[in-house]
Amino acid sequence: METANGRSKLDELERVITEYQDQLFRHAFFRTGSYVDSQDIVQDVFIKLYHDNGNLSSIKNIKHYLYRSITNACFDYHRKSGKRKFEPIETANLLGRMCEKDASEVLVYIEECNRLYELLKGLSEEQSEVIRLRIFDNLSFVEIASILETPVTTIKSRFKSGVDKLKVGYFEKSRR
Repeated sequence: METANGRSKLDELERVITEYQDQLFRHAFFRTGSYVDSQDIVQDVFIKLYHDNGNLSSIKNIKHYLYRSITNACFDYHRKSGKRKFEPIETANLLGRMCEKDASEVLVYIEECNRLYELLKGLSEEQSEVIRLRIFDNLSFVEIASILETPVTTIKSRFKSGVDKLKVGYFEKSRR
């Protein structure tokens, strides 16, 4: 099956997977804490994308569509599992293969994830979600507003408020 620009549906899907797979996996991993479940979520979203959209170019903003789909799938994951699960440090070798980085980089990445998770636990889910999307996924406030279907001013306010709370919490911990 050919798309409007002459590319097959599979070629277009392959391009989208190549471009977004790693960042979508990171997005899912920060929300589930599970390597395997994050892989499954991303794979399921790509399969659904293939089956539901005969022509991928008909989606106005593929990045928004994918992030929103992953976010929704993670919400479903938490609703079904009833709690957040986090993988032990032993998953470093699996993350290493996925990221194609050496073991020390992966350990630093996992340490950073754990430290950031601990910091974000003290924030509301809305604030931590905006911070994750802005900092970890490097999305603009406009993109975040589109994904979360929330006004840009609200997104900016949540970000600023969350960062302010993180600063206060950090300085309180460093004084102890």
